[in-house]
Amino acid sequence: MLRLSLFLILSILCLLQLSAQEKVEINEIIVLGNERSKEQVILRELSFKRGDSISLNDFEELKAKSTQTLTNTSLFNFIEISYSPRAEGQIIVVVKVTERWYIWPGFVFSLAETNFNSWWQNKDFDRINYGLFVQDMNFRGRREKVTLEFQNGWKRKIGINYEIPGINKKRTLGVGIKMFYANNREINYGSANNERLFFKNEEFIQEEFSFEGKLELRPRLFNRQRLAFGLNTVIIDDIINTYNTSYLPENRNRSQYFYLNYGFKREKRDNIGYPLKGYVFDASIDQEGLGLIHEDDIMMTKGLVTFNLHNHLGGRWYYAQSLKGKYTFYDSKNVPYYFQRGLGYSSAFIRGYELYVIDGQHYAAYKSNIKYQLIKKQTVDLNFGIANKFDKFHYSVFLNAFGDAGYVVDNINDAVNPLANNLQYTYGLGLDLVTYYDIVVRFEGSINRQGEPGFYIHFKNPI
Repeated sequence: MLRLSLFLILSILCLLQLSAQEKVEINEIIVLGNERSKEQVILRELSFKRGDSISLNDFEELKAKSTQTLTNTSLFNFIEISYSPRAEGQIIVVVKVTERWYIWPGFVFSLAETNFNSWWQNKDFDRINYGLFVQDMNFRGRREKVTLEFQNGWKRKIGINYEIPGINKKRTLGVGIKMFYANNREINYGSANNERLFFKNEEFIQEEFSFEGKLELRPRLFNRQRLAFGLNTVIIDDIINTYNTSYLPENRNRSQYFYLNYGFKREKRDNIGYPLKGYVFDASIDQEGLGLIHEDDIMMTKGLVTFNLHNHLGGRWYYAQSLKGKYTFYDSKNVPYYFQRGLGYSSAFIRGYELYVIDGQHYAAYKSNIKYQLIKKQTVDLNFGIANKFDKFHYSVFLNAFGDAGYVVDNINDAVNPLANNLQYTYGLGLDLVTYYDIVVRFEGSINRQGEPGFYIHFKNPI
């Protein structure tokens, strides 16, 4: 009797396994909730298409990949993919999305500092940029991005950016143009003691004009190649050369040059706003100056690489690490200050050094995080009845411990910037609040190699 029971159980399991492995045809794909987004934009991000023959086991994997790529378009707040049988051997796939709000007219408000914490240290309201912008993240429903910006304050700026991710039928080739004009009464002309040095005047002392055109090739869902070509012009007042004769090349007060950039990116993270699983590899090579305008102007090549890895350790535990590096191919003792940036700018920084910059020609930075999800992802329906793009939102909270390290090579000003040419490291604890529209708020306490404690606030994911 026992043998018979075991035989029946094994038989049922085998039948279930065969059923899961049996191929079915995707007879139709129905897209719901796309009030503005074109259907082909959504279908482009799916890992399957109509007519594919797949097993139901494979469908779960393809569903996860498709949800990931749709999430990373930053077009939708919620995504649901399901299927139902239609006829023998056929299924219908339903992709239901909740769109974000795409058009953002509003105010420009940004800080002319490396981060919020360095601004808060001095609270210099003259170093605030303000103005108006109009941005459409899904122009014409084709995932095209249009931005018009009118900025005043620390830097006066007017600019336009237009990106079209798919100009061919398969939506594998994209183009874009970007241009802006800006001028300043105050500029950062150097650094000492690993703090930025500024000069301010009543008159405008720097003007910048930039024009760029780019191509992007995306033959597969997770790989992108980009090629950009542009013209930059920088003009400074003669007084800047009295503060730093190497601000522009060869004691010049005008630098005008063409540049060329090539990059490759492989993106397989579950969410670009706050990833928990997957990885991203991004590498580029930039050529500043092609020798087509002035032979004695800038002629510099630099390579940059970033690799971020995110792992789910099990349960509510997650781990992430990042490696970022830059190498400058140039006479390292003669790199103009305008063109050199080390650690402390944008995403190239290590925690615990928010109040410093470490200028240099080459750098490497390593970051690591271990996270515990204090509050799992919660979805709240406010039922305002105003717009479904705002009525429902999600949030989660993470506690994390981190450790960072970085090294900058500076062959020019290391005598006055002691953090360069030495290994710097830090460790600390943080609390992250994550919600919709890729909003992240981080509260972190850290101690760096110099034994300096600090409490800092950030507004984007560190890795």
